[in-house]
Amino acid sequence: MRLTVIAKLVLLFYISPSSHATSKTYSTDWGKTTSGETVQEHCLQNDIGMRVCYIDYGATITTIEVPGRDGKLANIVLNLPNLPAYLKTRHRHAAIMGRYAGRIGKAEFTLNGQTYLLPANDKGVALHGDPQGFDKRVWSRQDFDESDSQGSHFNLLSPDGDQGFPGELQVAVTYRLYKARNEFNIEYQLRSDKATVVNLTNHAYFNLAGAGSRGLGTHQFQIHADRYTETDNKRIPTGRILSVDGTALDLRKLTSITGHLERGDAVLGQPSGYDHSLLFTNWDKSLQAVARITETISGRQMDVYTTEPSVQFNSGNGFDGSEAAAYQRHDGFAFETQHLPDSPNHIHFPSTVLNPGEVRTSITSLRFSVMGKPD
Repeated sequence: MRLTVIAKLVLLFYISPSSHATSKTYSTDWGKTTSGETVQEHCLQNDIGMRVCYIDYGATITTIEVPGRDGKLANIVLNLPNLPAYLKTRHRHAAIMGRYAGRIGKAEFTLNGQTYLLPANDKGVALHGDPQGFDKRVWSRQDFDESDSQGSHFNLLSPDGDQGFPGELQVAVTYRLYKARNEFNIEYQLRSDKATVVNLTNHAYFNLAGAGSRGLGTHQFQIHADRYTETDNKRIPTGRILSVDGTALDLRKLTSITGHLERGDAVLGQPSGYDHSLLFTNWDKSLQAVARITETISGRQMDVYTTEPSVQFNSGNGFDGSEAAAYQRHDGFAFETQHLPDSPNHIHFPSTVLNPGEVRTSITSLRFSVMGKPD
């Protein structure tokens, strides 16, 4: 076969130079929170070299190492060096958001005729369960090793009235790394003893060139989303769902977002940045491919599959170099698969209501591969 043909193939990691590795797990102590709770970091490595690490605080992912075209591993999740840095951060690095990921307008909603008031920020908005969301709690963890995968089950009990929400909520989040392929799953399972609303996501920022690499200029994004939610000046949905046609939000073909960020676009605001809820085309609750992100220098490719109806796509607008890792604006992107923000206040949005006796499950799968060398 000619090399010019081989170069056009996408090479899966199970034929990478790291194929001599064997799966393993290990844990290390990371210290204690300010309230004295012990935190560990748990790491997984699969048979072909991919490595994933996470800590009990916030069920926060600290590392996803995958090889590039040259076979060398790089961590593609923006992380921080130690527990004190995670306790301090306002950027919610790769933690689980809850009870409600995203914004709820006026910090209130009505369910079954009763209005519930939530903690509000300085803009009068409820955001990510602040000030004591799931990202700021130590989760219980049970590790597992199965025939095809390994990982951990995280559990958290959110009592009735927590953050202003009704119902005792049982939260289970599983992190699963497959042994024979470079696939990492985030699996959610939720139960409540009262009718409530709930919306979880993981708030990871990625840079496929490696955490700490400057900018997103070598990335291309393809997101299978044909609509987005219009928002007001507080980023609360107005209720209107608009077409992405003719806007910088039309990423249905592999596209560099750098030009859009540099030129500016009315939909991106000022200063220019992506922080938008995009609705996946033909969502039917099944696990389906929703995005492909590539990085041209390393050749790394991330394909995203999810059962969720939308994504909050963010171009790392809030980084300003002030954290321990000194990330700058647009040094990473967030791809938060979830339901829409403010859904409890918009009856025509996909419902986030969880009734007693129901079990809600959701999966987001990150699948990594390597592109062939460019022509």
